[in-house]
Amino acid sequence: MIQNIIFDIGQVLAKFRWKEYMNDLGFSKELKERIGKVTVQSSFWKEVDRGVMSLEEIIEGCIKLEPELEKEIRLFYRDMSTIVIEYKYAEELLFKLKKQGYRIYLLSNYGERNFSYIAKKFRFLKYIDGQIISYQIQHIKPEPEIYRALLEKYQLDPENSIFLDDLEENLEMAKTFGIKTIHFTSLYSSLEKLRNFGVTLPKLFCEQTECYDGLMFDLDGTLWDSTTAAAKIWDDVVKRRGLSYEVTPQRLKQLYGLPLEEIAVELFPEISKEEAIDIMEECVVVQCPVLSEKGGTLLEKIKETLQDLSKRYPIFIISNCRSGYIEAFLKAHQLENIFTDTACPGDTGKLKADNIRLVMERNHILNPIYIGDTNGDSMAAKDANVPFIFARYGFGMTDQYDAAIDSIEELIPVLGLLEETK
Repeated sequence: MIQNIIFDIGQVLAKFRWKEYMNDLGFSKELKERIGKVTVQSSFWKEVDRGVMSLEEIIEGCIKLEPELEKEIRLFYRDMSTIVIEYKYAEELLFKLKKQGYRIYLLSNYGERNFSYIAKKFRFLKYIDGQIISYQIQHIKPEPEIYRALLEKYQLDPENSIFLDDLEENLEMAKTFGIKTIHFTSLYSSLEKLRNFGVTLPKLFCEQTECYDGLMFDLDGTLWDSTTAAAKIWDDVVKRRGLSYEVTPQRLKQLYGLPLEEIAVELFPEISKEEAIDIMEECVVVQCPVLSEKGGTLLEKIKETLQDLSKRYPIFIISNCRSGYIEAFLKAHQLENIFTDTACPGDTGKLKADNIRLVMERNHILNPIYIGDTNGDSMAAKDANVPFIFARYGFGMTDQYDAAIDSIEELIPVLGLLEETK
């Protein structure tokens, strides 16, 4: 019988939004990647949580990894009060568990300064019965000392305790102490697992209202039209190969949205599939540097609308393309700081429906909407169990959608109407 519920904080009760935080600082995509590698993705970040080294020692260590970025690294560490934000559901979740008689504990890796920020503003903290935070004992998960400290300080019976964390390595160590575990990948799946363990938990408000918390966009035909530039590039590759096929913008519009292998077979039906795919691979490699410099055609009012939407929702691109294509779009039209995350088969090896699920998991998005312009987009959204908005102004057709728009500007009022019906 579960009596004690132990929570990690980051990516469970609060969002660790380091990429968005660097957007707030005005860093470019390239800078975000470089600074991320020497800060939150480096061994020095663990030392922030451990609480042994001084902040200045940590900053100096990061600077040694990228000396030319000293100014940006110091800016990154100057005020991190917004690098973590409380999830909307966290307060209600802990309140309802507490009301059912469960004891609530925190076991989390946090540095003293960063924890002092959240201690002042996170609402769920008033419902906890105890906590072990890494800086307090100078041990971090998954080191065994931090688990032992929690069990001993509060005299917890591991058999009656369950621990929720987003990192499997942290859960594996908890299991060695006899603690039950839940791998937190999304709120809904974790609530289901808690209930399967016998935890009594009434439905949360967000389970009943299904408010939208993310917008996922297809790229071609939904955000831009690159077919004129791409057709010229692809046609040059085909001619160099000594083939007589003509690649036109109109033909590409009919095929965009399909996986690259299917486009290859449709575009070059009279040659072997292997040769067709080989030609396509060359085409997409050649096109990205050109598109990143010259761009395509942004569909009407895309940039302004995306900037408006990004103030209210995290927004994403999920496209069936090869690596570099989404980046070319973002660079050419200076949109790097608007999108929270992107995914494509070239990066993940997965097609659209699986990439929707992947982006939901790694960004802890619970109720997104997918916006696209083809029947393939509609089918992928349905497969991922995500509502679909059909961009009728795009390249394709479908009669399967939850709402439809004839311009990107219509998206804002349509989202309002959809939320009112939930």
